[in-house]
Amino acid sequence: MQFIFDGLGARERLNVAETMIQSAAGTNKGTLRVLQVLSLFSQQPVWGVTQISKKLECSKNTAFQALDTLLKEGLLVRDTTGSRYQLSHKVLSYARGMEAVDIRSLSSPYVHAIQRLTGESVFLSILVGRRNVCIESVQGKGVTVGYSPLSQPLPLHAGAGSRLLLAYLDDSEIEQYIRLESPLRKFTPTTISDPKALWAEIALIRSRGYACGYEDFSTGATYLSFPVFGPMNRPLAAITVGGPIFRFTQAVADSYIPEIRNILADLNQHSRMMPAVPLIRL
Repeated sequence: MQFIFDGLGARERLNVAETMIQSAAGTNKGTLRVLQVLSLFSQQPVWGVTQISKKLECSKNTAFQALDTLLKEGLLVRDTTGSRYQLSHKVLSYARGMEAVDIRSLSSPYVHAIQRLTGESVFLSILVGRRNVCIESVQGKGVTVGYSPLSQPLPLHAGAGSRLLLAYLDDSEIEQYIRLESPLRKFTPTTISDPKALWAEIALIRSRGYACGYEDFSTGATYLSFPVFGPMNRPLAAITVGGPIFRFTQAVADSYIPEIRNILADLNQHSRMMPAVPLIRL
């Protein structure tokens, strides 16, 4: 099974891993083993302990210790089964010229433009595995709202930005997400946890071209989220604007939609020329 790691293709993963291994020349055997394990993620995005032990011809205990070290350092995360591992968003900090870094750079002027327009907080998030990860934020003035700590993975069925990213995946990927995440966790009373209701929400997002927040991940705030597309309408990122519900009411939020769309139309002309997010494959 292959999961999405936004903007981090095999070549880029290999470049990062090889650079790390080269820098470890002369280090002890344990450190080298850890870096050898890390380098395997250039070949495929998800690994299990047994797979790694066979690939490196080492014991399962050795493979587990190396994985555990990378996990504790924040370079890997476990999938929902707890038995398989994939690169974390932190790996992006070691890379240069990768698409996720590029999308942040490309989106930054537009994120700031939306913040100036609305006066509210604006967040840029990407797909990492089966999760939504915030990689950039610009805070509004006065009382503001949180989205998530940078790099904290969020589920794709809860929250405006998450549902936005989920909606623009292929139907087969969405089916796979629902199957792997079922039963869908409820975070608030309004979290969509019924698969049929989630499919209806996906259809609504696709028809509107944006997602609304329903206080379905956190309460007390209003959110709107808009897509940043790559080739073939693959979602590269979501740009989400949010504010406290007493000030940024749904009516106020809705009044900004036409202007936000105009701002993002230019961004999407540029972003569609960037490499697409890979498919989830069984």
